[in-house]
Amino acid sequence: MKINSYWYSLDELKSALEKKGYTILTLEISTSARDYPLYETYALKDYEDANCLNTIKSVALKEFDVKPKLV
Repeated sequence: MKINSYWYSLDELKSALEKKGYTILTLEISTSARDYPLYETYALKDYEDANCLNTIKSVALKEFDVKPKLV
């Protein structure tokens, strides 16, 4: 994943978010038993439910993406 023009692996994101107090949870989500397994990783804090706003990518962008100041 690319954050602030640098590429980070999933393991780097997991360890950085764990240091900030997040619990990392990987769930298998499949629509049918015949499908290939699909895994989604979530970063949860303070008893949150896993949803599309808590995926590890969206939380990492929210925590670590720094926008430049407007002049």
